Amino acid sequence: MNKYVILTGANGYLGSYIVRELLKNGFGIIACKYPHFASVVIDHPMVEYVDMDITTKADQQFELLKATKNKEVIGIINAAALLGSSDYEANYKVNTQGVINMMDFAFNTGIKRFIQISSVVVMKKIKGPYGITKQKGQELLTASNLDFTVFIPAMILGPESLGLNRVLKNVFQLPVIVPLIGTGKETQHPIYVKDFARAIVISLESEKAVRKVYEIAGDRVLSFREFIRMILKHYGKKKIFVFVPVFFASQLGKIFQKTQKVPLFTAEHVKGLLQDSKLDTKPLHDDLGFVPTPFKQALSESLDIIGMNWNGFLKPRNEKKISM
Repeated sequence: MNKYVILTGANGYLGSYIVRELLKNGFGIIACKYPHFASVVIDHPMVEYVDMDITTKADQQFELLKATKNKEVIGIINAAALLGSSDYEANYKVNTQGVINMMDFAFNTGIKRFIQISSVVVMKKIKGPYGITKQKGQELLTASNLDFTVFIPAMILGPESLGLNRVLKNVFQLPVIVPLIGTGKETQHPIYVKDFARAIVISLESEKAVRKVYEIAGDRVLSFREFIRMILKHYGKKKIFVFVPVFFASQLGKIFQKTQKVPLFTAEHVKGLLQDSKLDTKPLHDDLGFVPTPFKQALSESLDIIGMNWNGFLKPRNEKKISM
């Protein structure tokens, strides 16, 4: 009998890569799908999509329960999250109550393994509604008796990354200059989306990964200014940095959040940019042998796919189907 994994957020950015990685490793997937502005589904006989909202109580998840019938389900990967909202209640429903609901589903069905995708924001002083609710969900899981693994990533680098494509739009929207919020000295520690998906799948059946919280990032910590310089070099461009006051950027982020379906950036993004990111990946390397793709290669592969079409990756688009 094939081993199956329940994956929430399966048609989202990270989720679609996790689906592909699970298939490479011979797992079947009960792929929980929710409306997404850039939905990606994988067409494969071992992937069963279920329309599902993690804010629904566990005892009302009838379709998910039906999908698990007569299958050996070895774990849950919760990759669902609410992004881009500053509304506390909306964040709580997904990032905290959603975790509770999935934990309850695990308890009710006898599933012990639970992998939670957290965020680097939980480690920062200024968290905002997203970070606060992600932290609450994480704390509830780590206090449970489930066999959990929590992954804390910083920016997830890849061609579909909203973070990367927002940076590209900011870099190229004006001739000659690049606006930088604050000083641009704050550090970033990106993780390549393919590496992230691989680490998640490796951890599934690893005893060493049980009841562990891992920080996951690439091989390089760099300032935001340096990050932009590398982007400009890839495209063969030279520009002048112009520094934007933090207050002005925050107010602009609030306007974008209210007026754009996929905001160029939000006030929460501004807060995140102004705090350093430097993660400790040694425990992940020691336990799982994790070695990330060199940052320069990961960035180059992502930018080669994006080309000059960052606007296309930022706009809502029709669901994409990939056959495997």
